[in-house]
Amino acid sequence: MELREWALVLFTVLMQACVGAFLFMVWFDQRTNDAAARRTYQRVHSVLIPVAVVALIASLGHLGRPLQALSSLGNLGSSWLSREIFFTGGFAGLLVLAAFLKSGGARRIISWLAALSGVAAVISMAMIYDSSILPAWQGFGTFVAFGGTALFLGAVLAAALLTGLGQTYQDRLRDLRDLAWVAVAVALVELVAVPLQMAGLAGGDAAAQTTAGLLAGPYASLLVLRWVLAIFGGVVGLLLVLWRLATQQIPAGLLYVAGSAILAGELVGRYLFYATAVSIGIG
Repeated sequence: MELREWALVLFTVLMQACVGAFLFMVWFDQRTNDAAARRTYQRVHSVLIPVAVVALIASLGHLGRPLQALSSLGNLGSSWLSREIFFTGGFAGLLVLAAFLKSGGARRIISWLAALSGVAAVISMAMIYDSSILPAWQGFGTFVAFGGTALFLGAVLAAALLTGLGQTYQDRLRDLRDLAWVAVAVALVELVAVPLQMAGLAGGDAAAQTTAGLLAGPYASLLVLRWVLAIFGGVVGLLLVLWRLATQQIPAGLLYVAGSAILAGELVGRYLFYATAVSIGIG
């Protein structure tokens, strides 16, 4: 893969994880009346800012000429790339406001706007690829992959930050349990989607069949590695985390190991997403 595509791997994975983690914080903030919990969630917002910044820097590496991003905003009505740039930038800006606003009412409004902008950004990312001429990117698989990263990696990122910040509040254990269960459920949904997507590619046109052949042949070991990391490193690790949480303990080290495995798995999966896509013009 070219350097531009590696920039896309970092941009999409990090920004989607950032959006997902933020969504969970908005959900938790909405359901609690605990002031200490809300302060912790806002601290998580502030830690997510550098993650978003790194993702945005990576996106500039993909664009080649960053100033073109501004000029493309005039095509919001017709271009999914323009919408991605608009909503991603909007999410990042609103994230900064949500992290530093002191007024509870204003902060909540900004947080909801940021959440909506983040969801729109992830959808726009998926639509860019779904509307391409590459069969590997068309259909439900791209939406499952991008939404899965937001929820799977996003949940683990949120759990790691809530643990790493070291702030105690009343519902901390409940929050961590919910994040772990969501991550496990999303991983299983993604795993079920794999054979369905492979079957769709194998039964498609020449380009789709070529992608299926790449995933079953030269890239098979990476595909296996991606799911070994996600399931055995991530899901099994999270189930052990849930077991420890049931005893009122927070296994920080185990959570970080599971999170690292999930991050590595998502990066491998996104590499495969770009590396095995074949143009419909093949043959």
